[in-house]
Amino acid sequence: MKKVLTTIVLILLAGYIAFAAITLCNKPANQACAGIRLEIRDSLKAGLMTTRDIATLLTKNNLNPTGKPLDEVSLKAIEEVLDASPVIASSECYKTISGHIVVKVECRRPILRVIADGYDSYYIDEEGEVMEHIGKAVYVPVATGHITREFAKERLIELAQYLRGNELWNAQIEQIYVTPRKEIELIPRVGNHIIALGPPGDYAHKFEKLQTFYEKGLNEVGWDRYSRIDIGHGNQVVATKR
Repeated sequence: MKKVLTTIVLILLAGYIAFAAITLCNKPANQACAGIRLEIRDSLKAGLMTTRDIATLLTKNNLNPTGKPLDEVSLKAIEEVLDASPVIASSECYKTISGHIVVKVECRRPILRVIADGYDSYYIDEEGEVMEHIGKAVYVPVATGHITREFAKERLIELAQYLRGNELWNAQIEQIYVTPRKEIELIPRVGNHIIALGPPGDYAHKFEKLQTFYEKGLNEVGWDRYSRIDIGHGNQVVATKR
């Protein structure tokens, strides 16, 4: 029975290959593009790039293939325009037997919003690269203060990646502030206090101390007892009463 099923599958596969080959050989000259089939991968599900956005982008650059002869459609040109978008990580295009153009797009993943002194505003993606003018708001931590692009890409990215990978702190931390001395302060969603992280780095140890203090300290005396919690130096937690 297994051999019979295998034989049937092979026959069907051979038939499909023959049909595809005949169809391609008999494809009419200058066959018109029947339309675009889009596949958009957006891991944040934030709608960074929509079907309408891609159609508008291609039309603006005179690259919308619908109705044009397939032989005149440049897949490379379409990919180059899409890859130049600040929200697209990569794109892939190909033609189908039915005359459609398949466009596969993978969106970049912003993990930090930066609003620096001097009104420099942008996102940082998970690769540490700047994303400008994306045109849509994304729910990620916001960093403000004395931030250069170099500092954001080389130092803040590590903190953003740590927060993204920790469900508790990703939900708790609302804002990141960088002082003139390039030390980091955090503003939490719960509790009326500032968390002083000190210099960038050693986040696992610092947040472990903070979690212990939350559980054994603030849960006992109240979340509004202290105005500042300093976890940035050594093994100590220094809390300033309000």
